[in-house]
Amino acid sequence: MKRLAEKSKGRNDEGNALLIVMVLLFLVTMIGIASMNNSVVELRLAGSDRVVKRNFYNAEAGLFEAVANFERIYANEADADGNRLYPLDSATFPLRDRDPKKGGVSFASPVLDGDGIPVAWIEVRAIVLKVNRESSTLSSDADEVPSIAHIGPAPPGFDKATYRTRRYAVTSTAIDPTTYDAANPTDSLTGPTIQCGVDIGEEFDKVVHLVGL
Repeated sequence: MKRLAEKSKGRNDEGNALLIVMVLLFLVTMIGIASMNNSVVELRLAGSDRVVKRNFYNAEAGLFEAVANFERIYANEADADGNRLYPLDSATFPLRDRDPKKGGVSFASPVLDGDGIPVAWIEVRAIVLKVNRESSTLSSDADEVPSIAHIGPAPPGFDKATYRTRRYAVTSTAIDPTTYDAANPTDSLTGPTIQCGVDIGEEFDKVVHLVGL
């Protein structure tokens, strides 16, 4: 009887040890799975953060370039290779000569990423009093501008008797390089959209008819 009791006790101890090992293995497995899931989530978040930052920097780069070279947009001047930012023909005039009430111009930024893809889509419209605005082909973001008179006092440094300020808004929207299609660039627009105002000096006798818009 004593030997039987000892054998039974030994089997119970072995069973308890096996159960403990199985529980520990289960816990270790669950911790491992949880760690893997956290790693996957962190990688996704990191990837998403990179995309958000890339899009913001692209929109910002497009905006800075447009503002810095606004005179080229205003007159639609050609670069050294003869390229213009937007079409220029008998039916499409430079921004300078377009009716401020009807919107403005849009084009792919000349700033390119490492793969030669434009970083942003640029839209420029005249700022006018809201009551004078007419429908345009620009996006709703580009049309959302302050209600301010288009013509203002001469810019700093300009002769106050000869010049006046013309007010414009520049809107830049990042382009998704993974979906970019040169034939339909606006189909690949993504956030964010950023905007700022630009003032440019013009001779008063050329814009006197725009006073009050």
